[in-house]
Amino acid sequence: MIRPLVSILLSSTVLLAAACQPEQRPGTVGRIGGPTGSVSGATGSVSGPGGLPVPTPSAAGPTPGDGVFTPVSDVSAHAAISLDVFEISQLTNAVNDGRPLPSQEILAIYENGKNSRSGTGFRTLRGFARNESRATDFPDAARFSGSPTFLDDPVTDAIEGTGSAAGYSPAQRRQAIQKGLQRILSHWVLQELGAAEMRIREGNLDPATGAPHNVDEAWAFYAGVPRDATYPHALAATAISRESNFQRQGSVDRPIREGLARAQQAAASGNLAEFQAAETEIESRLNTLFYLASARYLNEAMKAAQAGNADNAGTAQVEGLSFYLTIQPMVATADAGADDAITAYYRADPASLTVAGRDEALERLNRAADALGLSSSDRVSPSDFN
Repeated sequence: MIRPLVSILLSSTVLLAAACQPEQRPGTVGRIGGPTGSVSGATGSVSGPGGLPVPTPSAAGPTPGDGVFTPVSDVSAHAAISLDVFEISQLTNAVNDGRPLPSQEILAIYENGKNSRSGTGFRTLRGFARNESRATDFPDAARFSGSPTFLDDPVTDAIEGTGSAAGYSPAQRRQAIQKGLQRILSHWVLQELGAAEMRIREGNLDPATGAPHNVDEAWAFYAGVPRDATYPHALAATAISRESNFQRQGSVDRPIREGLARAQQAAASGNLAEFQAAETEIESRLNTLFYLASARYLNEAMKAAQAGNADNAGTAQVEGLSFYLTIQPMVATADAGADDAITAYYRADPASLTVAGRDEALERLNRAADALGLSSSDRVSPSDFN
């Protein structure tokens, strides 16, 4: 079973008084809510039942689907946050040409937004990452990191070259920024699913303003904006890449989109049990995405080190660590010793990386497979590396 990452505070004050504790259902990580819950960090919203902002119905029709998931509402502006991710990633690529990291340009998009309209302003990656509700939505992650701004901290550090990224090279900072944005998107998906569950409990099943709309938003943050019939700018593209790395096509991306479709159908009918089952599958597949990425860069770092390229090895270590941060709270809770070994590998002197060390770190990562909701076929073995 997946260890809960997010607690939900029931909107009814009567239920809150009776329970006195956040509800935590075994088998889910996506939980949000309570009187101070928020949806997507959007500006210009007003609070409805349970404290959740009430979306303003769009005059546009539903956003076109991807062939698996079909939105019932307009979430094109939400999907456009992937263009902010894309533009920031493009800016970080300056270091590949030996140019300085354009920190101020990156920070301007990260902090102020550019492509995702929300009311009279912009939805922003940093606005979501720093929203005070994130510590309530994801209490385990906030507690593990010791910071309510756990999503923003490593990204801002990498942009500025301070804090956890103070000793990073430009190439390492590039990876920490790019993968930190992926981490933000994954939490945004889970936050919207938690909001959808809250609205199911409230009985708000309206396609434009209720639970189905929140599931549409979760899909928008996962898939992003399409280009030439593909979705190259957000988590969907990363999922497909990680499947390809291990020849496991169809094991992550499509199951996430199918799970979102089932969640949307359950949200429309108000079937909480079916929604929770779909939510659990989505969470499992998201965890698999970050697990595969973590495993991949254990190997990429070792290969670069064995080839005598310490710089590339160090960059791969930071890339792996930046992916690993998403699942680290669950791994550490399941097996603190495993987390210690994995982080030690990612932070080791590149010259010390060996095949044996890689295999030990992978074995430790696999100890947490059940806690991440992985199946036996998801697990990577040393023979899977090429």
